[in-house]
Amino acid sequence: MKSAFVFGTAFAVMVSFPAFAKETNDPAVNADTKESFTAVSSWVRKEMSAGGRYSYVTDTERSKVDSNLTEMGGLFDKSGSVAQMNDADKTKLFNDQEELNAILSKRDGDRIICKNEIPIGSHIPVKNCRTYSQIEADHHNTRQFMDDRST
Repeated sequence: MKSAFVFGTAFAVMVSFPAFAKETNDPAVNADTKESFTAVSSWVRKEMSAGGRYSYVTDTERSKVDSNLTEMGGLFDKSGSVAQMNDADKTKLFNDQEELNAILSKRDGDRIICKNEIPIGSHIPVKNCRTYSQIEADHHNTRQFMDDRST
């Protein structure tokens, strides 16, 4: 009974990663049925494309996310909902979702990263906060500038 409660709670939390999104068209759902999972997985795949929230995933990570979503979709095809899955399938679903969350959390373009930096000419630290997308865009622009200057 306790393991079912823990899994149910963990699953409700782990499939709700889009619930923290800022846009209104994001699926803020508890993906515990095949239909709701299909909506979430479609949204994640769309957001991994250029300009999306998860557009900075690497090719290897993208492949792993697609693989996990496909495996999870197969589990939902087989059972229809989490409630109807056996313990082995629930465990597989949980492990796939944990791996997927780790990748997407790391590459979330809306994730805010703050650093305390000491500006040149000062001893007073300043907190600078930017989104992961802004940091990656700056890195890209710097590399592009350096490439342009070297040719």
